[in-house]
Amino acid sequence: SRHLRQVRYENKYRSLAKAPRLFDLEAGFRREWLAPSFAAALEAYEASGDTGPLRGMLDEVSPGVYTFEMLSLPCCDALLDEVDAYEASGMPAMRPNSMNNYGLILNEIGLRASLSRLQAAIAPLARAVFPAEGRSLDDHHSFVVSYKPTEDRGLDMHTDDSDVTLNVCLGSDSFEASGLTFCGDMGSADHRLRSYKYAHRLGRAVMHLGRRRHGADDITKGHRLNLIMWNYNKEFRASPEFRARSFAREGSPPDAECISYTHDRDYEAVSGVQRPAPHLASSAWCPPPPAEYDGFVGLEGRWAGHPRRRPAP
Repeated sequence: SRHLRQVRYENKYRSLAKAPRLFDLEAGFRREWLAPSFAAALEAYEASGDTGPLRGMLDEVSPGVYTFEMLSLPCCDALLDEVDAYEASGMPAMRPNSMNNYGLILNEIGLRASLSRLQAAIAPLARAVFPAEGRSLDDHHSFVVSYKPTEDRGLDMHTDDSDVTLNVCLGSDSFEASGLTFCGDMGSADHRLRSYKYAHRLGRAVMHLGRRRHGADDITKGHRLNLIMWNYNKEFRASPEFRARSFAREGSPPDAECISYTHDRDYEAVSGVQRPAPHLASSAWCPPPPAEYDGFVGLEGRWAGHPRRRPAP
């Protein structure tokens, strides 16, 4: 089975690991691998239960988008070396998701236990700023993404299959451009309006809800690798709040920076060009018909033949 194959690969690679401490099932993710400011705030929180120090180190760069110093530079280097070592081992590499053609799922090379410790470290932060989605983080999908001008250059606008997303820059070669453009939360009236453009910095993390629309800007030089942790809250996913999500009617056309050639029915009308993957036109779904803004022009896409539904109030 796939699970048994994965266990064999994990056990085999652990003996080849470049940084065995990363795979230490007893110690897990070590406190010294955190950035000093994060480690100090976490210690203060653990001693008092007061989230003030944790909140104090967060920078809310846009409503619902938080950044903070997260990983030490030696930790970033160790993770990069491990990714390079695994790629050089010739062992099968599972790619992170359907969107990225390069990168590596870290959970599947034996790092799940250590990264679960890292999740425990960021859990108080998530709980403090996202009280519903971040209340209890109990699972994760952790992986590294890779961007080069000759490989994956960027990533189309999308939302994540997560409740809370953590994204931290590990670095690699000096790179140019390749930031993140944030728009609104999926389902909100402004979810396709630009809210912030984020520039990656080594060891610094950005944290946001999985339903926040965002995209990776094209890289123009160098090589960027980031650690992504999709965090899940099983209790929240079983709640009426999660199941009852709806789409509010958009109040205006979307910003061109927030349009998606994969998902949006009005891509051609807004961008003025044909979508780079024409076969995606038939599966485009956003916005749902009841959420269309005044003057909407777009394809039927996935909604061809479907009855129109009432918009959210």
